[in-house]
Amino acid sequence: MTPPAQTLYEVLGLTQSATAEQIKSAYRRAARDTHPDHGGSSERFHLVSEAYQVLSDPEQRSAYDLRLGRGGTAGVPSGSSPVRPAASGAAAASGRPAPNPDFGKSPVFVPDFSPQNPPAIPLAMIGRQVNGEPVRPGLFKRLGSSAGARFDAENLTIGLLANSLLPDYPAGRLVNSLHIPDSGPRGGSLDIGHVLLGGYRMAVIDSLLSSPGAYYWDGVQLRHRGHAVGSLRLADAVSTLQERFPDQLVSGWLVLHSPNGNPFEPIIDSPPNLPASAPIDVVNPGTLLRDLRRFFSTGPQPNTVLLPALGALIDASAQP
Repeated sequence: MTPPAQTLYEVLGLTQSATAEQIKSAYRRAARDTHPDHGGSSERFHLVSEAYQVLSDPEQRSAYDLRLGRGGTAGVPSGSSPVRPAASGAAAASGRPAPNPDFGKSPVFVPDFSPQNPPAIPLAMIGRQVNGEPVRPGLFKRLGSSAGARFDAENLTIGLLANSLLPDYPAGRLVNSLHIPDSGPRGGSLDIGHVLLGGYRMAVIDSLLSSPGAYYWDGVQLRHRGHAVGSLRLADAVSTLQERFPDQLVSGWLVLHSPNGNPFEPIIDSPPNLPASAPIDVVNPGTLLRDLRRFFSTGPQPNTVLLPALGALIDASAQP
């Protein structure tokens, strides 16, 4: 007789009444116990990670709890992907803004243009969802520095967004490899891996390849096995772009890619009092997709492409 499928709560060893902090603590324990590096299986580790992705998101957890209450299929088979709930009363019940139904609609360009009134940006660039590409370091720079690893990580981020987010977000415009002056007290120039523009929101993203083991992010410093991981000046980039584009809401993410390609690695611990409204977060690829989808789908007019902002970002990408 086939045993009944576990609920996502049971996967983490919890009951349905678990608090958000209990879910986070249980995930940390289960992820370490099931990690292949510690004698676990990749299938079980993947299931634990997917359970956490659903239960740590109030919208997804609320929708999942409704399914449990109605007697629906509770378990998530190994290798599946968590189902993201459609806009419903679940979001309102969680206290979070509901996704904007315009998120998946065709883009609306502002200002509008016509053959008699052509746009300042070439039409080919306006129509592309991805503009620019990472700058490949020279041979000697690639050897003996982190430039090569960053180049590889940036390509992974572009592939992740192009394949798993942008097809669902026609108005999203990803601009890569930007070079802008720092308007803050440190001065100099900022090299920004990626900026994703959508509606009146802007996501600033930098990319790194991770090493084995857990990471710790306290909102200021990222640490791995007790050692500080070098800063990419992401906070400076967020502040500079927020000042340059005051009508946009600008937030930043540093995404860590696991060499084995698991989107739910590495594990990134944070203190329980880390504010959710912090302008920067450190995430794995699976969490990045979830965060960006929520960030843009809950914003105003997400299907709008603001051409002046897009043109300025493309110009910054074209600079040496």
